Amino acid sequence: MTNIKERVLLISESKGIHKVEFFKGLGLSYANFKGVQKNSALGSDAIATILTTYQDVSPEWLISGVGEMLREDNHHTHEVAITLPSKIDKPVENGTLAAALEKVINAQQATIQSQEITISALTARIEQLEKKKKSKKKR
Repeated sequence: MTNIKERVLLISESKGIHKVEFFKGLGLSYANFKGVQKNSALGSDAIATILTTYQDVSPEWLISGVGEMLREDNHHTHEVAITLPSKIDKPVENGTLAAALEKVINAQQATIQSQEITISALTARIEQLEKKKKSKKKR
């Protein structure tokens, strides 16, 4: 079983992108994905960035290693996303547009949840640092 950082490296390989360029494009450091750093945790912001940049990657696979790397509906989702504005005024065929919009909404909700977790963690850390700062001033 691979860890999450190893799975991120697999994305780079599958896309045929040199690792340094892959991580530069994500705003991440390749150094955090090799050696002993490969076994450290990956933050939710980095996960959100990867899933936003590579929307064909399955979030479940990236986070848990379960399932396939790429979403099964990858080609269809991109086709709908590219042609979405022209289809808005047309009748929905077999719920295709509705299904695509539902997927977009679900992805946005997952991003919001991830950001809420990050905000909570950062807020807790700020409170912790403020308490530490106050206790140092009292000394």
